[in-house]
Amino acid sequence: MRKPTLQILPIMLAAMLIGAFIPTPPALAQSSLSRDPKDRDRKDQEISELKNEIRLLEHRVETLEGLDQKVRVIDRKLEVQAETQQVKAQEAPIIKADAQGFSISSANPDDWQLKFGGIIQADGRFFTSGDDKSPSTFYLNRVRPILSGTLWKYYDFNITPDFGQGKVVLQDAYINDRYFQQAQLQVGKYKAPFDLERLQSDRDLLFSERALTINLAPNRDTGAELHSDLFDGRLTYQFAVMNGVPNNTASVDIDNNDAKDFIGRLFAQPFKHSEYQWAKGLGFGFAATYGDESNNTTSVYKTYGQSTWFSYNKGVTAAGARFRFSPQAYYYAGGFGLLTEYVSDRHELNRNIQLKEGSFFKYVNDYETFADSGYSMQGSYLLTGEDASYYTIKPYHPFDPRHGTWGAWEIAARISNLATDRGQFKLNFADPTVSAESATEYDLGINWYLSQNVKWQFDYARTFFNGGAGVTSAIKDRRDESVFETQLQIAF
Repeated sequence: MRKPTLQILPIMLAAMLIGAFIPTPPALAQSSLSRDPKDRDRKDQEISELKNEIRLLEHRVETLEGLDQKVRVIDRKLEVQAETQQVKAQEAPIIKADAQGFSISSANPDDWQLKFGGIIQADGRFFTSGDDKSPSTFYLNRVRPILSGTLWKYYDFNITPDFGQGKVVLQDAYINDRYFQQAQLQVGKYKAPFDLERLQSDRDLLFSERALTINLAPNRDTGAELHSDLFDGRLTYQFAVMNGVPNNTASVDIDNNDAKDFIGRLFAQPFKHSEYQWAKGLGFGFAATYGDESNNTTSVYKTYGQSTWFSYNKGVTAAGARFRFSPQAYYYAGGFGLLTEYVSDRHELNRNIQLKEGSFFKYVNDYETFADSGYSMQGSYLLTGEDASYYTIKPYHPFDPRHGTWGAWEIAARISNLATDRGQFKLNFADPTVSAESATEYDLGINWYLSQNVKWQFDYARTFFNGGAGVTSAIKDRRDESVFETQLQIAF
């Protein structure tokens, strides 16, 4: 059926030729009696030649049919080869290297994926005033190789050690099961879902160090969390059961009591998909934790320069229930950004005291409940026209002076405050000559985004204290601390 005319045409042509030159039998009979023998020989020769031509045409048809069959075979081979190549292309891994890091994945990246990223922060910290004896120094703040990926489409993992500050710590190690997209289960060690600034990625921080309120929030903890984004990302929920850790602590991997911390957080972005740009960047939420911290160590509070300005007296331990809560919000519009939150920490403490009865001494546990609280507010503005964000800033024109581009520039300011419960000093849980009642910190910063992966920060922080020095009979304010810090970061 491929080319039927090739077979019929020569036969029809041959029939026409034979019909034209070979008369019907009666006519032939009459003609043969009246014509010369030479005419008959000539006719026979012509018929013979026509037969030869027919044979030649038949041979050509056979040749063409053979070629046609070969073409069909070649076409099929090409089809099979194309199908094979298509199958191989669908099965071939995808290797990528871009601003998000390095990755290798299956043809469908959602099924199998392995990513390698990292963050390195090289800092210089220089004190200009303060009572802390820490020296000005260059140091590596964070050095974290990050291995993450996806297995069998639904199972994500993350492994993040940290070699910064002369220590080796496992920061994150967790598995996230997202088979049910609206109810994902995450198990392992990761950031407790509580504090807004703590949950912000370290690479995206506005300042080199977080605000004072971080002293009242848990850092990383080990446990299980149910979480997801609902209504097309307009509402995020997180509910976790975790071991429970002291404030601003991430190095505890095993619980020291049978009780567990319960953590819940809701965060809404109601106008995330609005057509109005000025409304899209609004987000607000609330988080709370509750747990029994018996036998846990107590927290210490640090400044921007990581100087300890509040600690409990020797013999004081966590003794019972701890309740934290935090209303929080951010707003981003154009180059302007604002992030604010309030944190309260109500906790039970035990002080083991020695009493004398006659000639004998005995130890008595003094249980008390105290509440510390703090707030922070930070604002920023991008001078070069980029949009501010809770996440990574991508410069319109990365640093390339040979082509007249200098990256993105941002200015930032922040105020934060933390006030401790005065009862802790009155009841001798803390020493007012060593620990301050409150601290207020003012920060100014300039951020230079050389590219989406490279950032250079320049910060100045000054912290004022209430109490924390002098003698018991004459309490004085701890000396103000001023520190300049610069940080060069590469993250991918």
